[in-house]
Amino acid sequence: MGHGLTPDDAIARIADWKDKDIRWEELGGGITNHNYIVWVNGGWGNPGGGKYVLRVPGVGTDMFIDRDNERECMIEAARVGVAPPVVHIIEPEKAMTIEFVDGEVMHQDSIVGHPDRLKQVIDTVKVFHQNATFGNEIRLFDMIRKYRQIAKDLKTPWPDWIQTTLKAMDDVEAATARHPVPLAACHNDLLSENFIVDADGKMWIIDWEYGGMTDPYFDLGDFVMEHPFTRDEERLIIETYCGAMDERYFARLMLYKALSGVWWGVWAMIQHTVSQIDFDYMEWGRWRVARAEEVIADPDYKAWLAAV
Repeated sequence: MGHGLTPDDAIARIADWKDKDIRWEELGGGITNHNYIVWVNGGWGNPGGGKYVLRVPGVGTDMFIDRDNERECMIEAARVGVAPPVVHIIEPEKAMTIEFVDGEVMHQDSIVGHPDRLKQVIDTVKVFHQNATFGNEIRLFDMIRKYRQIAKDLKTPWPDWIQTTLKAMDDVEAATARHPVPLAACHNDLLSENFIVDADGKMWIIDWEYGGMTDPYFDLGDFVMEHPFTRDEERLIIETYCGAMDERYFARLMLYKALSGVWWGVWAMIQHTVSQIDFDYMEWGRWRVARAEEVIADPDYKAWLAAV
């Protein structure tokens, strides 16, 4: 998927843009897609104008990203008001154009140390958790087993730090299975750069490739894994999400923080093997597994296993 599709090829196949003035430039930051900003007739405010993001799937990403599901999740997230609209689908490559959100892209230091912004993130996440319904279901531990099999089939590198940490996830799986919670529509890739705040102060969420119905505390745990929060900030997330502190759900969040690090570590080994994007997936994956190791080494880890 996405093999050989250039921006010019994609744009030429969008009938709505025929005979319009089209300008594009590469938009950096993607590690599973090639992203471009496209101006049509000079952008918004001009007759027939607009500004869009063109997303072309990266080589090999169809192994673990269902692009039809991505599209449906984005459409549903836009319906409930947290994602920009999907405008065009380009088949068979599954490339998409999406309305461009002009605003401030969040970074770790935009959220960490800023409790009001952190609360806004959690309130925005609650909107789609509570109001959206996605068509696919993700069984978290089955997904990791699937990724492990893909990695094995591809003969990807398998460092000791992945193997050791993976073994601990058996305990996390058993613990979280004791008291399952209702599934919710989850994003499952809540790094800071997927949040954008526009000029009116509204927060938007982009990049829904991994969306699906799953345990909502995994979404929160994944968000925590991606950010160097203090323990007080981690607890504030549960207080904001639940309306009050709940130790059982805090334990669930922390265990899923570890699971998220392992998930993305295995994912990174696959990408290291198949991706043609110039990016250090090995180092990226090592950092995320290290985040899981921090949870497992925490003095409260066994208490969290018991509490969920």
